[in-house]
Amino acid sequence: MTTPVFRLPIGIECSSNNGKVRVSGARGVVVFDSVSNLYRKGNMVVFLPYLTPYYSSIFTQAILGVILGYTIELKLKGIGYRVREEEGKLIFSLGYSRPVTLGIPEDVSVKFNKGTFSLMSVNFGVLQNFATTIRSYRFPDSYKGGGVLYANEVIVCKEGKKT
Repeated sequence: MTTPVFRLPIGIECSSNNGKVRVSGARGVVVFDSVSNLYRKGNMVVFLPYLTPYYSSIFTQAILGVILGYTIELKLKGIGYRVREEEGKLIFSLGYSRPVTLGIPEDVSVKFNKGTFSLMSVNFGVLQNFATTIRSYRFPDSYKGGGVLYANEVIVCKEGKKT
């Protein structure tokens, strides 16, 4: 059996301490838990005991995140659906009697475009969790197609009631 070895790109620092793996690069820092210890020689990294496939994918996502970053673009589709940012919180008007207020995680930054807004982060897990939380307040409707959508998502609408 061959030893799984990770090759780090130039400019990426990686360290392990007390069950936490820290990956830092040009865009930021990602820290995640791991039972394995990290051993480094030059730009080669080996984890002992070996990483499980789950932690191996988290490590790979962390490396890609600190190099390129991750972006999820969401779109509000519906009459009167709006979003704005105030004091580190997102305030959504989604057709409820009161606005929905969500705190923005410290790893995530928000950028508003016309009709859409983008969530950007180096930590893919935090970003995906936050986008799913936003979507849970108004999932896309299967009849009209309105709600919080991913930018490239296509909703196949059901046919209405026949009379």
